[in-house]
Amino acid sequence: MPEYTTDNTTLAGYRVFETLKYITMQPANVIDIIKYLEKLPLNENKPLSKGVIYKYITTLKFAGINITAKKCKYEVKNLPFKIDFSKENIEALSILNILLEYTPETDISEKINDFFYKLKMRYALEEEYPGLYKKFKIILKKPNENQIKIINRYEKYCHEKLKVHIDYMDILGNTQSIICEPIDVKFEDNQVWFQLFCKSKNEFLELNSKQIIKVYQTPSKCAEHNKECAQTTIFKITGKLTKRYTLRNNEQIIKSDDDEIIISNKEEAKDKLYLRIMRYAESCEICSPKTERNNMINIINKTLKNYGISEEE
Repeated sequence: MPEYTTDNTTLAGYRVFETLKYITMQPANVIDIIKYLEKLPLNENKPLSKGVIYKYITTLKFAGINITAKKCKYEVKNLPFKIDFSKENIEALSILNILLEYTPETDISEKINDFFYKLKMRYALEEEYPGLYKKFKIILKKPNENQIKIINRYEKYCHEKLKVHIDYMDILGNTQSIICEPIDVKFEDNQVWFQLFCKSKNEFLELNSKQIIKVYQTPSKCAEHNKECAQTTIFKITGKLTKRYTLRNNEQIIKSDDDEIIISNKEEAKDKLYLRIMRYAESCEICSPKTERNNMINIINKTLKNYGISEEE
């Protein structure tokens, strides 16, 4: 067992404060924290273990700092000292945050996003104004050089409003070839997503750039009102999930009682919707249309094959 001295106790305290400093700048996992601490001058390149980092996080929690783990990354939710903001202040900030979506100067939007990330630690937004808190969309990761090129290309397609031909890999690993109308491009979870509308299927698509094999413009112009005809998915939520389910922005409740909720979903990309519904297991069932119900059955059957279970069983 190591002997506790003034030197190693002081060094441990220094690392604890540096850990707090690091995770107030961005969410970080244990490996990120270790790499950061090992590079510090006072550390003298001494190797650190995961167990030591867990102790530092626990120490910060005992000190009254609200630290949460989300997707294996630690982030500071609330610091002990707070800024006294009024509801009007928060509303003004939420408007600024929304305006970031339309700001072409990426360096400005990145700095403001970073400011919002730090601000949330110093004010209990979620506790005081939960509705306003949800308006804040913090994106700290930046696209790399290759992703920026992809984003610029897809944004050009959206701006020119010409249909595009796309060859892509669907969630079952099958190659699909379709003609779509480009809608929007977004950078989320460190990935580039291309949002489209397919008239032949009357549905929205949201493709990861890694799924796309080939994409090029056609001479055909996009229609103005095709998206209004998009196919609506109807699904049913049952069991304990009825009490916990949160509607997405594009969803509506058709029927609701203590036993089940019937929900309509029109704008969510089908591949994303199927994967989300899979997470709900036996608590969710696609009711209509029949094609989508069959698509879901096909996904489930292919999943069962991974466990050596055939359809007949």
